[in-house]
Amino acid sequence: MQKILRIFALMLLTLSLASGATHHKSKIVAKVQKELTELGYDPGPADGMMGPNTRAAIKAFQKSIRRRPTGRITKHLLWELHNMLNSAAAGFSHEAEERNGIKAPD
Repeated sequence: MQKILRIFALMLLTLSLASGATHHKSKIVAKVQKELTELGYDPGPADGMMGPNTRAAIKAFQKSIRRRPTGRITKHLLWELHNMLNSAAAGFSHEAEERNGIKAPD
């Protein structure tokens, strides 16, 4: 009986951890969707679900910054989105950033 209870507790812990990871992932997807929308791309609603519209918007963004269009969220993508939003807010174009040494050329 104790063995069954330990297995059950381990299963609950595993499900709890998986649920937390899923929640964290959906928050990141929603953030990316929101940022893509702010930059003029259409990922669909910021619902935290990684669907075909979100993948297509990520690919379009990646193409626009001359990156390989994978449609996946990576640390580099998050950095590029953040950088692009800050540049847009400051009024810098991609070319102006390169000329002024803010961003290294590709």
